[in-house]
Amino acid sequence: MSRLRVGIVGLEHYHVTGWVDSVEQFRDRLEVVALYDPNPERGERLAPPHYDPHLRPALPASYRELPFVTDLDTLIREHRLDLALVTLPNSEAPAAIERLARAGVHLLVDKPAARTAAEAERAFAAARAAGVKVAVGLTKRYGRGWQDARQIVTSGRLGRLYSTEAIFVTSSVRVRDPANLIFDRERSGGGILHWLGVHDLDMLLWLTGDRVVELQAMAGTVSGEPIEVEDTISLGLRYASGAIGTVHYAYALPRTYGEGYLALRGSNGSVSIKPNGHLTWIGPGNTSDPLALQETSYTHAPVPGYGPGGVAIIADLLAAIAEDRDPLATGEALVAALRIIDAAYEAARTGTRVRLE
Repeated sequence: MSRLRVGIVGLEHYHVTGWVDSVEQFRDRLEVVALYDPNPERGERLAPPHYDPHLRPALPASYRELPFVTDLDTLIREHRLDLALVTLPNSEAPAAIERLARAGVHLLVDKPAARTAAEAERAFAAARAAGVKVAVGLTKRYGRGWQDARQIVTSGRLGRLYSTEAIFVTSSVRVRDPANLIFDRERSGGGILHWLGVHDLDMLLWLTGDRVVELQAMAGTVSGEPIEVEDTISLGLRYASGAIGTVHYAYALPRTYGEGYLALRGSNGSVSIKPNGHLTWIGPGNTSDPLALQETSYTHAPVPGYGPGGVAIIADLLAAIAEDRDPLATGEALVAALRIIDAAYEAARTGTRVRLE
């Protein structure tokens, strides 16, 4: 079976090296044929100016042998792409997604991929109209703990939803460097809620099957670092069902580390998941065991790049292409989370509650 021809679109992104390593796990099915970035210096360095410390700092040395172009149309025309990995800044990704989709190129897109929900909606609508398949980097959807939590909810075991919590604190702005692209409002769109909170907002929608209809928020750059976006934010959510939710995110730890949890509380039980996927279920119990507590941990073999989540997304995208179906993590799912983020920024700016249509 011939391999799909892959183009790497964007070399400045914080996560590009991790995604490339994940693509490399499919050498029997994928062949990276060319690299693109609008900045010619990226072709010399083959390394983003900032990178996730859990990922390699630069692309593999063998990538220096690949063609590098600074014009997207040239990439599409000369290299006959089947699939593109889009790891561009949020200000540049939507236009590239539209252009690639209209050329019939399937897409693997890291999040958030846009500064606003409107930008993302236009881009992914173009992909839908073109009939190409799109998988986005909402990696938690592919974790076993998260999938087990969803099964608990959809089976009715949780009962009626009462409340939700999503709490995450991670390395500070100083640790990440204030010059990092993720702190540039014009190119990135927002701060920690936009960059990291998008994962848990997607989870809250996906796990509960509910809609957020109203929210309020407080946000600030409390670190005092010279950045243009929030480093701390708290949200209060109201769901269509009447349930209430809390979200809190902060760049506040003095080292590369993160801790937190996401929890759903219902009339029949409670389920919580840590970032590593560890799941805790608290049930109603009985006379002999007043607190029914069940904890589940998940292990997996080490995988380069984005680990099992990255590999699972790519495998799902390839299956979606072959079977003519949607992947689990679609562009529309990303748009739904970005709508909540847009509303949160409006609420924080105006000091008012915001209704979501």
